[in-house]
Amino acid sequence: MSIKQYFQLILVLLTFCTFTSVPAWSETKQLNWIGHWKGEDKREDLVNEVKKEFEFLHPEVQLNFLYNREIDAQGDNYKWKNAYTIVEMIQTGNIKWDVIFLDVFVYDHVAELLNDPFWGSKHLVNFSNVPGFLQTQKDFLVEDPFYRNKMGGIFTGPFIEGFFYCFWYNIDVAEKVGINILERKMKIDDLLIFAKQLSEYNQKNNTSIPLIRMSTWNRLDSLFEHLFKSQFDDPKFAIDQSFNTRKEKAFRDTLLFFEQLSQFQPILNNDRKTLGWAEWKQGFLENKGLFAAGGTFFYSHFKATGSENYNKVRPAEYPVVKKTNGLVGIYTPVFAVMKNSPNKKAALDLLLLWSEPKIAEKWVTYTRNPTGIKGSMNDPALRTLMELKEDIYGKFLEDMMEQYSELPMRHFQQPLYVFGKKNPVSSSEFRENLALILEGKKTAEEYYNDIMMRYRQQ
Repeated sequence: MSIKQYFQLILVLLTFCTFTSVPAWSETKQLNWIGHWKGEDKREDLVNEVKKEFEFLHPEVQLNFLYNREIDAQGDNYKWKNAYTIVEMIQTGNIKWDVIFLDVFVYDHVAELLNDPFWGSKHLVNFSNVPGFLQTQKDFLVEDPFYRNKMGGIFTGPFIEGFFYCFWYNIDVAEKVGINILERKMKIDDLLIFAKQLSEYNQKNNTSIPLIRMSTWNRLDSLFEHLFKSQFDDPKFAIDQSFNTRKEKAFRDTLLFFEQLSQFQPILNNDRKTLGWAEWKQGFLENKGLFAAGGTFFYSHFKATGSENYNKVRPAEYPVVKKTNGLVGIYTPVFAVMKNSPNKKAALDLLLLWSEPKIAEKWVTYTRNPTGIKGSMNDPALRTLMELKEDIYGKFLEDMMEQYSELPMRHFQQPLYVFGKKNPVSSSEFRENLALILEGKKTAEEYYNDIMMRYRQQ
């Protein structure tokens, strides 16, 4: 071979490599994903673990990731910002994000903005049509239409997150006041006694520790819902969305209980309407309140502070009138795929990765919260307890799931469980009026009459 022929061969090979490499580069696709749980302790760790595994399994996909709290969009908080982002994509047809953050609350925000409760079936992938998906979700989620109805009648993705509401309490405050908090089986009379003891302590010591420390994030509706439902013998009757005289009486009686509490001030902190989440959290850990009405997900938020003070707060069951008729909580999808996603296959692969049994086990171990994903064991909560025998948070989760897992777990926000579809009050109005009753600024009878008048005038 002459030198000229040798260089011609080299040129041909270089040309071949250049042209054959172009399709490989062109096949690299970008998957745009809005994530969740930034700054929430091991929840964030789980997101990072899934990201790394997905990138390892799909080297051909370039992952463009942004946390939902970082979205630049219209809205007062990150959930509304995400809702507006989704609405913009639907209205313009420009699908900037393949995988979106979409829990039941963001879904409702989008439904409100579009005035369409069934928008999901038109614009999201229905995962019931994805082979193998339904087998990864716990059976009751698949069988009970309540859960898919929360998402417009379809399965929008894996039910990663579960949580229920409870009374978090500060151990130091309870000990200082001399209160022995009942973590299980608390009655409404017990709570009245605790309120009275705290009020007397405040008067004697010229302090103003509130019974319930609250921020602008108000979840008094969860306490109300639990008390209301606990007055019935039949748990299904308690959640049936239809109005009757028995429910009317229970509704009035629950308002009157809130009014009973109001005689022992301060029930709520004076700055509740302006107190931000971060300041609220820090203050609660620093003994500025006895109880907090919040979800089991508070565990991750308290741990994320990096302060050992998180050991000073622990969960207790909400009080009951007669018996617990199911926890006030929800199982929710967290991510969904836009139907017109530019990279739908990769998006589906990502959510199927989130549906694997190991995710269920990690979720329970990391967060001390339930999940709707099937684990490789009968109940991944048991794994938590086997590994952390003295863990009070895992024990609380296990106790609640063991006692109440056969009962319906619901979180309505609005009193739909009282009035059904003719419910005359929004969730935000309901929460604020419950706070006003606790503060003694409105009577139970006033609010009851107002709501009943509106209900009857419809």
